[in-house]
Order: sequence, then structure tokens, then C-alpha cells
Amino acid sequence: MSQTDFERFKEEKESQIGQCLRGRLGEEDGPDMPSIDSADSLKEQYYWFMLGINNPPEKDNIDWEGLEKELRAYADEVAKEWYERKRDEDRAEAFRSGRL
Repeated sequence: MSQTDFERFKEEKESQIGQCLRGRLGEEDGPDMPSIDSADSLKEQYYWFMLGINNPPEKDNIDWEGLEKELRAYADEVAKEWYERKRDEDRAEAFRSGRL
């Protein structure tokens, strides 16, 4: 297990969350974001998908609860940005169509 593998895993998770900000937001009522996995699930995904290890070690010196909290905080920031962008797009559309 290398730090670069873990960093890549973390970046991929953040990228999945940030995908909802790409392109026009359209008629959606809220951001289409993936759910944030539990710390145990993140650990299993990391070892299985990134390292190909079926049974992760009990102790690995990675703060999985901290990562879960970090991803949840990032998802909150992304959702806030999504709602701000959606509000701005809706206002611009209303202005263009003469409703404002």
C-alpha cells in the first residue's frame, strides 16, 4: 500500500462527488451526487478496488472515519455550490425570457 494509491483513491471519490457540477444544471431540483460511503465501506473499496486485496487488515493507520467526514464535508460544499449555480442559472433564464 502506498500513499499515492490512497491519494488517488481519495481524489477519485472527490471527483465522483464533483461530477454533478459539470455542464448545465437544467431542470433538476437538486444535485445528482453519489452517496457517501461509511468508513468501513471506504476501507473495503480501497483494498478491493485499488489494491486487489480481498480481506483488508484490521489496523492500517488510515483514519477512515476522518476520510468519511472529509468526503461528507466536501459533498456539503459541492451541494451548496450547486444550489448557488442553479439559482444563478434560473435567474439568468428568467431575465432572458422577460420574467424579471
